[in-house]
Amino acid sequence: MTSTSTVSSSGSTTYLTGTISGLDTDALIEAAVSQKTARADTLDAKVTANTTKISAYQTLQGLLDDVTSAMSSLKSTAYSSLSTSTGNAFDDKSAYLTASDGSDATDIIAVSADSDAVAASYSVTVTQLAKAMKVASDSHDTTTALGQSGDFTIGVADGASATISVTADMTLSDLADAINEQSDATGVSATLLKVSSGAYKLVLSAADTNVDIEVSDASGAAAAIGLVDDNGDFANVLQAAQPAVATIDGVEITSDSNQLTDTIPGLSISLLQTTGTDQTVTLDIEADYSDIKTAITAFIDAYNALRDFVDTNSEVAADGTVDEDAVLFADSLLRGVTKQLSATVGGKAGSAADGVDNLAALGITLNAENQLELSDETTLDNLLLSDLDSLRGFFESKFTTSDSALKLLKNASTASFDFTLDVTVTDGSISDVTVDGQSGLFTVSGSRIVGAAGTIYEGLSFALVTQASASIDVTLTQGFADLITTQLDGYANASTGLIQGEIERLNDSNTALSDKSTAIRDNAETYRTTLIAKYSAMEQELYAAQVLQEQIKAILGSSSNSDE
Repeated sequence: MTSTSTVSSSGSTTYLTGTISGLDTDALIEAAVSQKTARADTLDAKVTANTTKISAYQTLQGLLDDVTSAMSSLKSTAYSSLSTSTGNAFDDKSAYLTASDGSDATDIIAVSADSDAVAASYSVTVTQLAKAMKVASDSHDTTTALGQSGDFTIGVADGASATISVTADMTLSDLADAINEQSDATGVSATLLKVSSGAYKLVLSAADTNVDIEVSDASGAAAAIGLVDDNGDFANVLQAAQPAVATIDGVEITSDSNQLTDTIPGLSISLLQTTGTDQTVTLDIEADYSDIKTAITAFIDAYNALRDFVDTNSEVAADGTVDEDAVLFADSLLRGVTKQLSATVGGKAGSAADGVDNLAALGITLNAENQLELSDETTLDNLLLSDLDSLRGFFESKFTTSDSALKLLKNASTASFDFTLDVTVTDGSISDVTVDGQSGLFTVSGSRIVGAAGTIYEGLSFALVTQASASIDVTLTQGFADLITTQLDGYANASTGLIQGEIERLNDSNTALSDKSTAIRDNAETYRTTLIAKYSAMEQELYAAQVLQEQIKAILGSSSNSDE
C-alpha cells in the first residue's frame, strides 16, 4: 500500500487527510457540507431577489416623485386665508416692459414681481435718478505731510458720526484711510482723485443716495485741507444729494433711492436711467406663462419616464417567459398605481370648466405607445394667453362653502364632495358635527373639524370659528394636479407610502433570511470540521495499520532468509 496523505485545514485547525484509504475524503467532505448549505444557497438567492426588487421599488418611488414634483406647482397650495400660498405657478408673475419709442426699456427700469403682484399695466416715466452726495478737498501732494492737526467729525444727516483725528505728519492718503476705518459707522467713504501730476483731492462719498454729508470742524483741520470753507460749508460739492423722481400712471413718486420696493405691492422696480422727452415705459404685470408651461411639459416628461418603467416591467419574452428586466412583473403595487394614474390621465377633472376638463382640451394626447405628447401646442398657448382661469381650474381643486368662517386647512382626499355640515355649538364651543344626521364622520378638536379615519372624509381638515350652531354647505371638487399628487403620495411617500412599506417589509425579510443563512453556514462549517477530524483519524489508523503490515512483512521476510 502506498501512502499519499496530505494536510488539510479547517479554520485554525490542520488535519491529515489523504488517500491511504483510497477514498477522496476532501470530495466526500465537500459534498456533505454542500448538502448542509443547500438551504442557505436558497435563502441567499431570495435575498438577492428581494434586493433587486427593492431597487426596482426605489426606482418606481423616484419616478412617481418626479410626476408629483411636476404637478406640485400646478395644484392648489392655499384653500383659505389661514394658509400661505407658495410655489404655485399660477401665482407667479412676470413683468413685461415696452418703451414708447421702441427703444430697449430694460435700459430704463428693471422689475421683479412676486406672487403678491396683481396683473395690471402701468405707465412709467423716470424724471430724475437718486444720487449720493460727493464733496472734495483742495489738491494736495499725497507724499507730503499735511502739516495740520486737529479733530473733526464726519457723518450723514440724521445718522451716526465719528471723530477723525488729524496729525501733522499725516498725508492725504493717511487721512483717507482714517476716514474709511469709520465708514461702516458714518456711511461716508473717502477716495483720492488725481487732478494733475502729484496733485490729489480727497473725495468724500455718501453710501446712500439723497442724504447730505455733514462735517463739524471745530479745530479747523478740515478747513485747513480745503474740505470746508471758513463758514463750515463744503468747499467743493461735486454732486449734490437728490431723490429719485418718477411718475406711475401720472402720479409723481419720490424716493430716497433708485429702488422702489414698496410703491406697488409685489413689485420691486429699479430705476436705471431717466426717460427721454415724451418717452414712457409701459410695465405689464401678467402671469408667468413660461413657468406654467414648463410645469406642464415637465409633467409630460415625468409621466412618460414612468410609462417606460411600467412597460419594461410588463415585458414578456418571445418564448412566453417574463423578461429578466421585468422585476415588478404583475406586481400589485405597480398595477395599482398605474391603474389609478391612467384613469386620472384619461379622465375629467371635477373642478374644471366645461370644455377644459381633460388633457386633450389642453392639446395633450396619448400616442400609440401610451405616452403623453403635446400634440397641439397652439391650443395650450391659447389657453395660457386667453383663458388662464379655465386652465387653472383644470389643475386646481375648488372649494366653496356657504359660510366663509369655515376654512379648508387640508385636502388629502382623492374624492370630490358636496355635503352639508351640521355644526352644534354648546356653551360657545363646537360639541358635535354631523353630515345628514350621521355622527362619527368628523372629529372635533377645539375649532378644528377633521375627517374621521376610515370614512370618506378622511384627509379633510377644516377650521371653524363660530359661536352658534349652523348648517354649512360644503363643495370640494378635485383638480387634476391635486388628484394626481394625492394619489401618488399614497404610493410614493418616503415615510407612509405603500411602496415604502413594501421596501421595509423586504428589508426586514432580508435580515431574517440572512440570519438564517449565516446560521446554516456556521453549522455546516462545524459539520465540516467534524468530518475532517473523522476522516483524518481514519487515515491515521489506516496509516498505522500499513506501517504494522510492513513491519510484519519485514520480520517474516527476515525469518525466511535465516532459514536459507
